Parts: sequence; structure tokens; C-alpha cells
Amino acid sequence: MKIIGITLSSILFLLYLYLAFLLNDLGLLSNKILLSIFVFVGVIILLVIFGMLKTKKNVLKISFFVISVLIMIACSVGIYYSNSTINFIDNIGNSKENYDYYYVIVMKDSKYTKLNDLNGEKIGQINDLSQDVIDKIDIKYEKNGYDSTNELVNALYDEKVSAIIISDISEYLIENEDKDFTKKVRIIKTISIKKEEKVETSSKNITKEPFILYISGIDTGGSISKVSRSDVNIIATINPVSHEVLLTSIPRDYYVQLNGTTGTKDKLTHAGIYGVNKSITTIEDLLQIDIDYYAKVNFDTVVNLVDEIGGITIYSDQDLSFCNIKKGNNTVDGACALRFARERKSYASGDRHRGENQEEVIEAIINKVQTSSVILTKYNSILKNLEENFETNVSNDVVKDFIKMQIKDMPSWEVESLNLDGYDSHNYTYSGGNSVLYVMEPNEKSVNKASETINAIISGKTFKDLGM
Repeated sequence: MKIIGITLSSILFLLYLYLAFLLNDLGLLSNKILLSIFVFVGVIILLVIFGMLKTKKNVLKISFFVISVLIMIACSVGIYYSNSTINFIDNIGNSKENYDYYYVIVMKDSKYTKLNDLNGEKIGQINDLSQDVIDKIDIKYEKNGYDSTNELVNALYDEKVSAIIISDISEYLIENEDKDFTKKVRIIKTISIKKEEKVETSSKNITKEPFILYISGIDTGGSISKVSRSDVNIIATINPVSHEVLLTSIPRDYYVQLNGTTGTKDKLTHAGIYGVNKSITTIEDLLQIDIDYYAKVNFDTVVNLVDEIGGITIYSDQDLSFCNIKKGNNTVDGACALRFARERKSYASGDRHRGENQEEVIEAIINKVQTSSVILTKYNSILKNLEENFETNVSNDVVKDFIKMQIKDMPSWEVESLNLDGYDSHNYTYSGGNSVLYVMEPNEKSVNKASETINAIISGKTFKDLGM
């Protein structure tokens, strides 16, 4: 009995110390209430250990043994959740490796099935194709150079070449113009080139200084690094001192000058296909702001997260023809939440209203997590979903600092929304080739208002100061 008591006491004491170390690392012990609870539990543990080692009566000793095992189980659960959180934080700020993809494409009915079949054949490529790509095509072939993607594709259609080499961006843009493109061709080789794109990070103390977070939602599922348009473009301006968040929504079809380009403007959504840095710098040019961090999500993020937390309650200002959404509050699952966030054709104001719906979904998710026990019962699956379908340049140290501030002060956050407006139009776009597409010409008044408001908050102004 004595050996059992010493063994259980040692394990219990070590588990408690390890849990204390993890909770302190997360900042949980910086909250006075949580610290008091932890100290109280510590006193109970000492009494249990004392009982196991000093009690003479076997019945009491066994009772203390049982209590110690129950506490050890509780400590183990706490350690498990704490480690899951720490691992998530440690990984969240690590840059995911992104790649540019290039494809060797032949016609659907072509006799060529693999790269070696093209040995000695004519292969079309853009004249400025990267040497890194050429080096990965380990066959001898006759190079036919073209100045544009359209010329390249037409050469394949006209049988001037046996195959072509195009980038994932070019393929994406071709598919937008020719919906049957993928039915006409086959990919026989995929080449990946590691992307060196680096987004600068801020050195701000986000527990004391206002900062800007760009939320980019790409219009696809699967890999978060997949080339795609950015259909959601929300600027979150966060003041950690006044505990206020301004969500500024920019319509996806806003007609803007992509950063680093001249001449024809483009839809903001198309900036996403050139990488998140292109979206960031383009929005910085538009609003005359400096974006500190970004968070990139995709379809799977929204669908899986909403389903994991058991659905959310959204408010709709009208009846909608899908998901049985009626005017008023509606409880929806992940698929319906995504549909609601993407819907624009049901509204007279189109894209303008879609931005409002996206903000509604974000707030609904926050409210569900804050006001229910789902965060406890689905904690690990929520973290797993975010880790797989979430990309950011916020470092783990910054995340930890923000969590510690939130736990220490337990503030309630006030959220306000601001939506950029514009005028319906049609025009040529930088990425759209010869096609005239729908665009939204910016309302300069709304752009200037957003710019002034965001910069005022960054300078330390509160919602009250700004009359919001």
C-alpha cells in the first residue's frame, strides 16, 4: 500500500507541475480567477497526497487512491488540450510551403500519354518561361515560343505543336474564358516550383498598438495554397486598447489597379490568383494603409468549421430561395453558411450585400464559440480544421501574446462594419484578355471614408471619437 501511495503521489505531483507549466505558457495563469482556481486545486492535491501517505486506515487510503486517479485523469485531459493548443499556435505562424505549378498539356484525343512520348516533338511555351521549369522537363524537344497564352493555346488547337507548357495561373484564366477547356485537353505532367513569395510581417505589439489584419477567402476547396480568386476581402482594423474591431468589406469585383501593373485595371478578386501578397499590396494602394498581417481561408474552412461547432445562427433581411432561409434569424449548417456568404444574385445591391453577409457569418461564428460549450467538446477538431485550411503570417509569439492579453483582461469586443460601395459597369481587365467583364467602379467617397476611418483607428481613435 505504501509503495502504491508513493507512486501515485509522485505521478500526480509531476502531472500537476507539467500542467502548470503548459497553462503558464498559454497565459492562463495570468488571470486572477483562473490562478485562484488552480491554487485551490493544488491545495486539494496536497491534501490527497498527504492522505495517501499518512492515513493508516485502508478504507480511507483506498478512497484517497481513487481520488488521486480521478485528479490524474483530469490533469491528463488538461495536458492533452494544452498541448493541442500549443502545437496549433506553434504551427499557425509557420509559413506553409507554396508552389507555382506548371502543366504539360496535350489535346484530349492525343496519342501522347506521358512526358517521354513527347521526346523530339514540338512543344509550345511562353517566351519568358522560367529556366527552373525547363530544367524539370527531362526530354529533348523542339521549343516553339509564343508571346501570349492565347497564342500558345491556339497553337495547340491548330496542331502547330504537340503539347504546351502553361502555368496554373494561365490555366485558371483560360478556364474562365473557355469553360470547355478542360474537356478538350489532358494534363500529362505536373511540375512544381517552390514559390519564394514572402509577405512582410509587422513588428507591432498587438496587445498595445492598433493593427490591421487582411482576411482573404479564396473561392475553392482543397489545398489552401491552390491558385484561386480572392472572393472575400475584409480588412479587420483591431484596437486592442479600446477592444474594438472595424470590419471593412471590399467588393470582389472592385475595379482597381493591381499593384505592380500599369494600363488596364482588374477586378480585386483576380489579385488572389497571383498570390496573397498581390492582394495585400493592391488593397494597400487602394486604401492608403499598411496591412500588418493576413489570414487566408477557403471553402473548406467555413464549411468544416461551422459543421464542427454545430451550425450557426445568421440573420437574413429577406427570404432566400436556398437552404429554406427566411427573413429573420436562421440556424444553418456549413454548406448553407457558405452559400449565404457567397450569395449576391438574390439581392438588388449584389456584391455590396454579399460583403454584409460575409461579416454576418464571421460574427455568428464568434458568437457561437463564445456562448456555447462547443469549444470544449469540439476543441481539437476545430483546431485541426483551422490548421489544415488556414494560412497566416502571424507568428506564434504574436498569437500567444494576444491570447494571454485576452485571458488576463477577459474583455468584450465591440464590432462595427463598413462597406465600400461602387457603380455597376463592364470593362476589359488585366487578367481577362479580350473579354469584357462585369466590374464595380469604386465610389471614391466610400474609399476615402474607409481610408480615413481605418487610419484614424490606427492612430488610436476610438469608435466614440469617430462618432460610430
